[in-house]
Amino acid sequence: MRIKGAIIRTARKQKRLSQVTLAAGICTQGTVSNIENKNVCDSLEILDAICKRLNLSLESVLDDNDEKKLTSLLNHVEELCNTFRHKEAYSLLKETSINVADFQNKELEVRWFYFMGITNLLGYDNTTDGLFYFYRADELGDSNSVYAILSVNSLGIVYEMANELDKAQIYYEKSIDMLKKMTVKMPIEATKIFFNTAKFYSLIKHYDTAYDLASQGMNLNRSYQSLYMLDLLAYETAFNDFMRSTEITRPDFSSAKVFATFNNNQNLLNVIENDEKTLTR
Repeated sequence: MRIKGAIIRTARKQKRLSQVTLAAGICTQGTVSNIENKNVCDSLEILDAICKRLNLSLESVLDDNDEKKLTSLLNHVEELCNTFRHKEAYSLLKETSINVADFQNKELEVRWFYFMGITNLLGYDNTTDGLFYFYRADELGDSNSVYAILSVNSLGIVYEMANELDKAQIYYEKSIDMLKKMTVKMPIEATKIFFNTAKFYSLIKHYDTAYDLASQGMNLNRSYQSLYMLDLLAYETAFNDFMRSTEITRPDFSSAKVFATFNNNQNLLNVIENDEKTLTR
């Protein structure tokens, strides 16, 4: 994809960072050099991580107008999906006149397929189209594509919804293994993978594994100083900690309630209220 490398270079120098320092934990110094001097970057994940380190918006450094529009659209779609408004997100995807197949940006295409899959699946229970889009995203993505990994994780959701739990577990485990093999800093979007997988292991009563996965999601948030899905992760951590330990008499949902109140997550607050009445020893 075409990049406005001068913006990256100026922001880096203003923060008095060398190319090596900027690249640390994200990519190679050569990749930063290509971005700044050749105005190209082959990975949206790498570019996004660099922008976050420099406090720049992704849209501000993209040179292609249609790519900027599509990136902005997908950012909006992601916000809607994070608040479980999947039908609204699907409508936005279907209404756009931008053809993702016209771009050379593979990661943007992977992200598009993932959101087409998840909005079909969770918005309309459309497993047929969901499977198609998730498999396409997995085929196109590379080992550092968080949206390809999210698509594999979502295959677990498909089979969980069909009550084929053995198949679901295969894909949940595969997605966690793929996260461990990433060679760039794990992006904050991986939080969804930890949450979805923790929730599944809680469902099948593997409470120690569920607790560990939810804790990893919280630690990822801490590394970004983020509140991304923290209310849901805090709930999973507290619930599974209670379920795995006979010494705990009541689950401690205090953190989950604080984050859920901050996020105005009334559904979770209702779940917590019910659990506090019923989960005692």
